[in-house]
Amino acid sequence: MDLDYDRKRIVDVARGFRRARVLTARERWPRERLAALQRERIDAVVRDAIARSPFYRERLGPHVGRAPVELAALPVLDKATMMERFDELVTDPRLRREALLEHLEDADGDELLDGEFRVMATSGSSGRKGLYVYDRSAWIDTVVAPFLRINAIIGVRPQLPRLRVAAIGGGAPTHMTRRGAATFSLGLHRLLSLPVTMPVDEMAAALEAHRPEYMTGFASRIALLADEQLAGRLRIAPRVVQTSSELCTPEMRARIQAAFGVAPFNFYATTEGLWGSSCAHGSGVHLFEDVVAVENVDADGRPVSDGERGAKLLVTNLVNRTQPLIRFELSDIVSFDPEPCPCGRTLRRLRTVQGRAEDVLRLRGRDGPVEVHPLHFSVLTSDRDVREFQVVQDRDRVRLRVVLRADAAAEAARERLRERVAARLAEAGVHAPRVDVEPCATIERPPSGKLKLVVADGG
Repeated sequence: MDLDYDRKRIVDVARGFRRARVLTARERWPRERLAALQRERIDAVVRDAIARSPFYRERLGPHVGRAPVELAALPVLDKATMMERFDELVTDPRLRREALLEHLEDADGDELLDGEFRVMATSGSSGRKGLYVYDRSAWIDTVVAPFLRINAIIGVRPQLPRLRVAAIGGGAPTHMTRRGAATFSLGLHRLLSLPVTMPVDEMAAALEAHRPEYMTGFASRIALLADEQLAGRLRIAPRVVQTSSELCTPEMRARIQAAFGVAPFNFYATTEGLWGSSCAHGSGVHLFEDVVAVENVDADGRPVSDGERGAKLLVTNLVNRTQPLIRFELSDIVSFDPEPCPCGRTLRRLRTVQGRAEDVLRLRGRDGPVEVHPLHFSVLTSDRDVREFQVVQDRDRVRLRVVLRADAAAEAARERLRERVAARLAEAGVHAPRVDVEPCATIERPPSGKLKLVVADGG
């Protein structure tokens, strides 16, 4: 890293602290005031996109006149369209898809493109890349300040002596978790940054040597580390534990709390800019609606009421003017809590996150197809012999790839898991469930590091 980059990073984090104080003050605004801010910012970001992006000029221009912008009247944007029209969608002519993809292949850590832009990529179940660009200003508002807001919510602040922090992030250095950790590696904390793809025994050794007081990471890996702690192969005492990036079931939360003696906070973040965190009351995830507007809709794009489960989210980033994302489709399946939080924050809360649409199995029921959501497989996370698992669907058959504890009786575990999952599927309405259990040594992770729950669908 050069001196100019280090100087910019210091400036960005300093500005992030100032922005975080402003943003945190909004968390207890009356709902009417927050809604008015959202409407103002939606109007501004949409009109700016029409003025500066050829794609949005064509796509949104006919829908926007002199009256305030009606977000629900605008078309939805999916990842495929975003990538196909990327060069026309971005507002800076220096940014071109192929050049950015090449930059990602060569980038190492938190490297800036042209001294100004951070570039990240994600991939979904289809393997299609999603490409995301933030200029420094948007990075501060979308990543740096929200991260500091979350730290304030969970009680983590710079201190002397410096806090020992362990961050278990994505496998690729250009993943958002790794980029964020690199931005903050200024010496504010004693930071240990580990890729989620590191073997568990090596990770446990590194953590034991570091003795983190605050540990954050992918939910499945924190749950595995909880197993190591309960088995006596890891001995650490973090006072704050935080899970992110993957589905964390109630059974996983209970295991993590039993291992480390603290209830884990849940950190929700997307590369598109939608962030939030649970609070000390532990019920739901407060979303930072002053930075991103979010709509919970059904499969046909119609809004669902709070308390009801949606089929996808539509997010509108209110601060990223370089790559405007307006009603961008995320496949997260959530419901919102209609009740206010006892903590006093007025931000809407995700009541449940049930996984992603591509992780929903569709199996044969007695009266037609039945949808089976990832939480139906929580019976696996509660089994003491299961360390990790993956679900493979082949038409109407479900194959469970499971990593068992070293001392597990494999045949007994296989039969027990087959019976329990079959019973759970039958309760969900699946007709004559067919379940196979395949013990395996490891489950491979993609470059992002996220453990993919459903890896195939032969239906």
